[in-house]
Amino acid sequence: MIAYISAEWQKLNKKQLLLVGFLLFAVSSFIGLSTYYLNRSIFIEGTQSLVMWGQLTLFNSQIFFPALLAIFMGISLMPELERTTLEMLRANNISLSKLLLSKLVSLIVILVPLQLLLVITWFIALSIDHINVTNEIVVHLKWAFLSLFGAVTILSVQAFILSKTRNFSKSVGLAAMGAIGGIILLFINENLNKYYPYSLVMIALRSRALEDFQLTDLIVFIVVNIIYSFVFNKLTCKELAR
Repeated sequence: MIAYISAEWQKLNKKQLLLVGFLLFAVSSFIGLSTYYLNRSIFIEGTQSLVMWGQLTLFNSQIFFPALLAIFMGISLMPELERTTLEMLRANNISLSKLLLSKLVSLIVILVPLQLLLVITWFIALSIDHINVTNEIVVHLKWAFLSLFGAVTILSVQAFILSKTRNFSKSVGLAAMGAIGGIILLFINENLNKYYPYSLVMIALRSRALEDFQLTDLIVFIVVNIIYSFVFNKLTCKELAR
């Protein structure tokens, strides 16, 4: 397994992925922070840090992040979807499940600094506003870490979509539609977002709840992500093996 991860990491265009990630992060952060600063006069004293976190992460996680993950998976998986490449992989008895897992691990490593940047941006923005949130950093770092579970789920779904369509643009477009579906669910029944794959990063970041997980909610979150990831990875491997 280590050999698979090492090989995938070496061939992955890390600079390209980080550049795309930082660009989308910059756009989403600008929108989120602008919304906060334009309305901060109406916020109740003592709630500013949570409100800013909500604004900063909601736009990032529910609007931009699914498309970003679709782009990441597309850049990583598209080379293997060429007919000759797939035939070569099968001829050399390459484990498709290990190959897919190595891609997920490599992409998650790339995502770590992007998710940490959420916490750093939030902390700096509040410091500029003379709001001390040092005692809140640990819980926000935990949320950023948990968001990686949601990212694995979306990456797994996108891997299946990509293996099925063999089309980069379609996979990104479907991810964007999935993100819109999550926004619609917010207005229909917000509880459904807990089980909707394209909303799981938002759930992890507590963008709407703005409070830490209860134990039962945390268990549900982890179980839902495990089920989605397992099912879609199996479906992707089955599709690639055809």
